[in-house]
Amino acid sequence: MDGTQTNSPLPDEALTAHQRETRKLVQAMMGLTGQTASGLALAAGLTPSTVNRFMHKPVRHTLSQRTMLALLTETFLTIREKPPSEWDRRALADLIPALSVYEQGILELAPDVESVIRQARAAAGPQSGLSHYAAEPGPTPNLPVVLVSSQDINVNDGNFDAAPMRTQRPPFLWSDPLAFAILMPDDTLMPRYDAGDMLYVSPAQSLDGPKVDVVLARSGGGFIVAQLVAVTAHSIAIGTLYPIANEFYDRSKMSGAYRIVGTQRLQ
Repeated sequence: MDGTQTNSPLPDEALTAHQRETRKLVQAMMGLTGQTASGLALAAGLTPSTVNRFMHKPVRHTLSQRTMLALLTETFLTIREKPPSEWDRRALADLIPALSVYEQGILELAPDVESVIRQARAAAGPQSGLSHYAAEPGPTPNLPVVLVSSQDINVNDGNFDAAPMRTQRPPFLWSDPLAFAILMPDDTLMPRYDAGDMLYVSPAQSLDGPKVDVVLARSGGGFIVAQLVAVTAHSIAIGTLYPIANEFYDRSKMSGAYRIVGTQRLQ
C-alpha cells in the first residue's frame, strides 16, 4: 500500500498559497485519471513517495516545475483514452488555469495531445480560469525574478524592468500584478528554505500572522530575505534561523516589506 488511504492532508490553513494551489491541481489530475497520488506519479515516471508525501505529509517545499510538467503530461495522455463525456468537469475547471503555464512544455513532451487539450478547454467552459488574472483572455505575463543585489526595482510601482530574469507565473499569483519572485541567496532560513530556492512574493498579501517570511526592499536598492519579528513606527525587526539572530532596520530606509507566499525548487 502507498499510504494514501490512511494519511490525512494537512489542514488548509497550514499551507502556503502555492502549496494549496499545487495540491488542488494534483487532486484535479487524480480525479481525471482515477489514480492515487502515488499511482499518478508512477505512471509519469516519478518517484511515487515524492508526490504522495507532498499531498499527505508536512512539507517545506512544493512540487518542482519539472514534476508538475510530468504529472500534467501523463494526465492528458491518460484522458486521451477516455471519451470526453467521461471527463470530470469539476476537475477540468480546476486544472485548466494551469495550462497557460505548462501547455508549451506538455506539447513538447507529447505533441499528440494538442487536440485533447483543446477538447478539455471546451469541456471546462469558456470562463474557466479567466477570473484568476484578467477579464480578457490572453497570454499570462511572466513573473519577474530579482536577486538580493538587484537595483532599480520599484515593487510598489510595479517597475521590474531591471529584473535580471523572468519565470512562468503560477496560477495562484494571477490576481497580483505586483507579484515577483526572488532567489534565496544563502542558508540563513534553513530548514525552511535552501540556497537557490525560488521564493514567490505577493505584495497583495498582509503581513499578519506568526512566523511570516518576508522580502524587505531597501530604499537605495537591494533586498533582504528574512523572517518578520516585529514592526514598530520606526523600525522593522527581522530574524534568521541559521544562525538564530535578530536584526533591526530603520523603516525610513526601507521602501516596503512583502510576504513570501510560496517556494519552489526548480529541479
